[in-house]
Amino acid sequence: MALLDARGKQRNMPVISYEELTPGYEFPSASYELTSALISRYVKAVDSPGAEFVPPLAIGAYAMTAMAESVSFPPGTIHASQEFEFFKLVPIGAVINCKAKVVRKLARTMMRMLVLELDVFDQNRERVQSGKATIVLPVQGANA
Repeated sequence: MALLDARGKQRNMPVISYEELTPGYEFPSASYELTSALISRYVKAVDSPGAEFVPPLAIGAYAMTAMAESVSFPPGTIHASQEFEFFKLVPIGAVINCKAKVVRKLARTMMRMLVLELDVFDQNRERVQSGKATIVLPVQGANA
């Protein structure tokens, strides 16, 4: 299946379903160049003033995008929470490498939940950000 990455370029990668995910599963890593055009779109979307450094939450958004490009989420999926730790500023034009893995998978009567661990490194392989995100997925065929 052909997917587009955050830059609009085609990425050919397998898509995995929730059912196939297990704790410890590592999503394919993705690298992004944080160009001024890319960051300008983010800054405009969140109505934030421009700067010479990438807004830390923009980096988090691209880390989530890296994961989301390789998993098939059903309609009604919610990004319920996130927590990030920031280690250093990243200048516009830097290349980041985003990694994500499943740390917890829960199933309840009317919902399913994933807890993901995210790590982001710069082109020097220095950690710039880490965190966790919780994704809530509806049970297929459940009536609300």
